[in-house]
Amino acid sequence: MSEYLSRTGVLRQTLEQLLSTHVRSFLKPRGFTKSGRTFRRARGPLYDLINFQGSKWNGVTPQHSFFVNVGVGSTDMDAVYLEWPDSRKPPREYVLDRRWERLVPQLPSEVGFDETTDLELFADLLIDGLARVLTCIDAIDTTRALAQWAIDHNLLHHMEKTCSYLASTNDLESLATYVTALRDRFSDDIRWQSFNRKLIEVAGPWASILIGRGLLDPDQISVRE
Repeated sequence: MSEYLSRTGVLRQTLEQLLSTHVRSFLKPRGFTKSGRTFRRARGPLYDLINFQGSKWNGVTPQHSFFVNVGVGSTDMDAVYLEWPDSRKPPREYVLDRRWERLVPQLPSEVGFDETTDLELFADLLIDGLARVLTCIDAIDTTRALAQWAIDHNLLHHMEKTCSYLASTNDLESLATYVTALRDRFSDDIRWQSFNRKLIEVAGPWASILIGRGLLDPDQISVRE
């Protein structure tokens, strides 16, 4: 048993060394700082995250595996939607919150290695994958671009925050496009009444226009002016 745990510990240490050397050397010049297995970066109002999440099956499966989580958020979007109004400052939330294979489908969903792995080649492949991920998130270079990404790729995930931002910037047509996608997907869902009420609330003065266009349903709760 002690030998088995020792093997698991060695593989875990190998991953930590890989992150501290190869991955850190690649990400640091690109503005990221390392904290544990997480790398973070700020780009004006935008903030990015790349996290290496160990598999819960490590120690059971032959390989030591991990997943790569990617996040992009915006302080501009955080500021206009306070889920907890009593908070002293807006919570940071990643509007883009995906595993790396959902951004770059050619990448593996789970990355693994063992004692027989050529670690230099493994590191090169990992860095190549991270470079492809950065190509995706670097293209999101403004809060408006992040909101557009949410319109194109998110539905329920941070729905209220996305709508609040679009309403606050008076971008009625983008707001209408997003609400249309939500209605098309969920209008027959038992949850639609709840979603509709939330959308009326966060759309603010634009809610009445969205209701007038038939994108939202009138609600007993008065529309906030």
